[in-house]
Amino acid sequence: MILITRKEHFSSSHSLENINLSKERNLEIFGKCNNFHGHNYYIEVTLEGTPDPESGYVMDLKLLKKIIRDEILIHVDHKFLNEVDMFKNLIPTTENMAMKFWEVLEPKINRDNVRLYSIRLYETEKNFFEYFGK
Repeated sequence: MILITRKEHFSSSHSLENINLSKERNLEIFGKCNNFHGHNYYIEVTLEGTPDPESGYVMDLKLLKKIIRDEILIHVDHKFLNEVDMFKNLIPTTENMAMKFWEVLEPKINRDNVRLYSIRLYETEKNFFEYFGK
């Protein structure tokens, strides 16, 4: 088994708010993140697999780059996440983002010799969130 990782970058803004709670409770839970703000995110998509006998690749990293771009980046880069379809009815916390990205990428990546292993999402250089699926 070999792990391969592709790292990408995007910038997005959001406001953390639970619409079912009062303004005061939202402020208590989310603090300053309840305000409109943005982040420069880094996403690392790691795959686990065995090299294909014909190519020697677990997955061609150009293909992985295209999948990440087409399925994630074009939808979130320079966007207000609260208005992005994939986050409808979901608070766009970085935890929820990582889980949603998994849901979107897994069916596009998994093949006979390879599967999605983890999604690591950096919100800041000091804070990252990693999801390994269910």
